[in-house]
Amino acid sequence: MYSIKKNIQQLISLMVQHHISDVVICPGSRNMPIAESLASNAYFHCHAITDERSAGFFAIGLSISLNKPVAVCVTSGSALLNLASAISEAYYQQIPLLVISADRPQAWIGQMDGQTLPQTQLFTSLLKKEVHLPEPENSTDEWYCNRLINEAILALHHHSNGPVHINIPISEPFFDCSVEEIEKERIIHRNAPYNQIWMDAQRPLFVVGQLPVEETKHLKGLLQTINCPIFCEHLSNLGDDASFIYNADCILTDEMKEEMKPDLVIYLGGHVVSKRIKKWLRQIQAPHCWRISSDGECADTFQCLTNCIEQTPYDFVQSLSPKAVNNDFLLRWKDARQKAEKNNSQTESYTALSVVQRFISLLPDNVSLILANSSAVRYAQTVPIKAQNVYVSCNRGVNGIDGSLSAAMGYATAQPTRDCYLIIGDLSFFYDMNGLWNNALPQNLKIILLNNGGGEIFKTLPGLAETTGTEQFVRACHHTSAEGWAKSMNLNYIGNHEEASVLTNLQQMMSSPRLTLVEFFF
Repeated sequence: MYSIKKNIQQLISLMVQHHISDVVICPGSRNMPIAESLASNAYFHCHAITDERSAGFFAIGLSISLNKPVAVCVTSGSALLNLASAISEAYYQQIPLLVISADRPQAWIGQMDGQTLPQTQLFTSLLKKEVHLPEPENSTDEWYCNRLINEAILALHHHSNGPVHINIPISEPFFDCSVEEIEKERIIHRNAPYNQIWMDAQRPLFVVGQLPVEETKHLKGLLQTINCPIFCEHLSNLGDDASFIYNADCILTDEMKEEMKPDLVIYLGGHVVSKRIKKWLRQIQAPHCWRISSDGECADTFQCLTNCIEQTPYDFVQSLSPKAVNNDFLLRWKDARQKAEKNNSQTESYTALSVVQRFISLLPDNVSLILANSSAVRYAQTVPIKAQNVYVSCNRGVNGIDGSLSAAMGYATAQPTRDCYLIIGDLSFFYDMNGLWNNALPQNLKIILLNNGGGEIFKTLPGLAETTGTEQFVRACHHTSAEGWAKSMNLNYIGNHEEASVLTNLQQMMSSPRLTLVEFFF
């Protein structure tokens, strides 16, 4: 019989699937539900050792002899401290030792309750990985717990063998082990063979996040030969192509037909800007989802990860075997792209969105486009970039508004022979306006400042319109202009207040030999 505690059930299921069959168990009360759950499953070979100091080394001996990971399970409090010597030996001998410790709920640590001490970060320098599991109360907690256990077990072998620690808080009552069967949990693999799944997939879908230009020069040609839908954004730096779905954000709905849903998702590159893409992929839960990255880390962005493949995007795509494609699946997505383009044609009204769309339609070949976060990067994504050889960048590591102007200044300084354009919102600009406080201003940089008197993107927050008195604190409404600061820095400044002058002022900015700032007021 198994414990009613979901985090313990998940651990048992994943230990079976990751082939960890030998467990050394030390006595205690808090780890009783773990011990009972392990002993109840015929898959496990359980070894009872009383002294934790001996148990750790007993587990090491088993691991060396069996040439596989072995777990050691202890109760809460000082019991874990007694594994210190064994953990250090496993670390320096590179032995895959899985340390499982029961713990009191976090709220009771340091409250003079029995057998409580901070059980994480005790052996940080001697562990390959350490995770502290939640006590799941909802589906998000269960996904998080599942991911943490998978990550910890995968770390036992990543690049080299070594010890890993899983700490499990267990609230009272914890003696109820009345569950007869446990569900088979989602398992995440690393570098599992993938070619057969690829060949069997009927509706594969690529998602390409942010990539530096250097990685896409040869990757684009490979992706064009795949003949399956490829979601990408301007930050993917793949350029516009009929085979790419650049505007998935305008296409996706929660009610997408079954034939539009992929059976395999392959995620290349860095961050995806679109919340809608992430939400949709989290909802549909594709049976196979692969993350392709050079570090092999488990970034479970779409909450359905099944394989972390440690390769560069180019090497991975190049390794795929040629296969017959489902033309209907690809054609449905291409048709959806074309319909979205017609429905999202450039508007003639004077808005920040229309200005960005107008500007992108004017972009010449061989330039760089730098996008600030929040509204700017999202507005730019609504229209294709038809110009060739346009490099696109944005600070999407943390996605903050700070530093967008300064990063653009540095970028343009390093590319003196290439015209660089920055699209930035007012809060981003004023927050980082000292980026212009520079003795060597790059004259090849042109700035489009969208000044709508506050954080425009916050208007989309659900419920903001129903609040009273908080909009000022959320949107940071203001009546500030960049004109004085720009002129004091000897910039060529242009102010724009109406639709009639948009095209003229954009063209004037683009033809200027000086660092020029066009401020659009809405």
